[in-house]
Amino acid sequence: MNRAEKKAKASMVLGALSVLLLLTHSVRAQTGTVLHSFKSKEGASPMLGLVFDSSGNLYGVAGGEGGSGAGSVFELSPSGSSWTEKTLHSFSGGSDGGTPRGTLILDSSGNLYGTAKLGGANGVGVAYELTKSAFGTWSEKVLHNFGAAKDGQYPVGNLIFDTSGNLYGTTEGGGAYGNGTENVGGTAYKLTPPAKSGGSWTETVIHSFGNGVDGVSPKANLVLDTVGNLYGTTILGGENGVGTVFEISPQSEGGWQENVLYNFAASFDGNKPVSGLIVDSSGNLYGTTTRGGFLGGGTGGGMVFELSPSSGGIWTETILADFELSFGYPSLLYSNLTFDSAGNLYGTTLQGGGGSVFELTPAGGGGEWNNFDIWDFSGSDGEKPAVGALIFDSSGNLYGATQDGGANKEGVVFKITP
Repeated sequence: MNRAEKKAKASMVLGALSVLLLLTHSVRAQTGTVLHSFKSKEGASPMLGLVFDSSGNLYGVAGGEGGSGAGSVFELSPSGSSWTEKTLHSFSGGSDGGTPRGTLILDSSGNLYGTAKLGGANGVGVAYELTKSAFGTWSEKVLHNFGAAKDGQYPVGNLIFDTSGNLYGTTEGGGAYGNGTENVGGTAYKLTPPAKSGGSWTETVIHSFGNGVDGVSPKANLVLDTVGNLYGTTILGGENGVGTVFEISPQSEGGWQENVLYNFAASFDGNKPVSGLIVDSSGNLYGTTTRGGFLGGGTGGGMVFELSPSSGGIWTETILADFELSFGYPSLLYSNLTFDSAGNLYGTTLQGGGGSVFELTPAGGGGEWNNFDIWDFSGSDGEKPAVGALIFDSSGNLYGATQDGGANKEGVVFKITP
């Protein structure tokens, strides 16, 4: 039995023995403010995840509408208590891409990077860069067209940088085991910047998903640890067919090796994770699942989990919070988690009314966590926050976006103040 098989087998046993550590699910009052309600010409269905630049401007993507009906990239700039929206790029759905899903990242020069699920030379997505000119206008450059040969297809997660300026991401389809549809196969890839100015970026598929009991269809970003290992989730596949947590490690002789760290189970454990992971200073991984958990007799509304490494390459899962079914529907935790400076965790649910924002706080020395509902969306202030993560400003305010609701029913950008 190899290392990956040992990890998968051990994690199955440990996952089945996990103890529910949820203590409370309470409401903690906050103040919510809509910063902008989208109009269709600007874009519709903005993704939850936003990014600040050094001047306090917010950037994000809208998955639909816009000038050509295929989504947009936008900027929100503060002026006193109001915010002004500017559309930086409207996707055509053609060669420049369409339907952006991956949230944005910034480099040190203020350039924006992201992915679009569709469009491009092969119709199955692009990775792109937006660069600001001296005159304040923005131009888009396609860094990679997905879909050639055994390349990945349908990139929906955001990109991440390593210290050398390489970009990493995932696609939910394609690769060596894909068949052209969205939820079969999938890849993890690396984009290497050109050696000379004006050159092209080079894409390398570092892992193709879907072989045997490997995971299938990663839908979120990767995360790097301090020694260069990559971690992520798949929504399907694994020993039980309902998703995995995986590690991809660079090898000393070159290339990359994937290991399944955890196989989700269909009952009581969480399953079908759509979000990515975050890692703490001790190397523990945290994430969410859209389904499963103890509440609801194992069908559940989703859960928050922690995976902790131990000697021998074994990872132990702890359930930090379970979410109930609401009106017969799962809460659907589609967001990544976010830490505050005190070690509390924040995330969102897609459903449960119009969706919600929650906070998890460590309750004491026994490993328990308290679950606080800090905001419930009602429609006029937005609905259905999903894809990406909440972000903090320096004053501890939370920012994000919802895909629906608001004054024009096209989604909003919001702020939550403690």
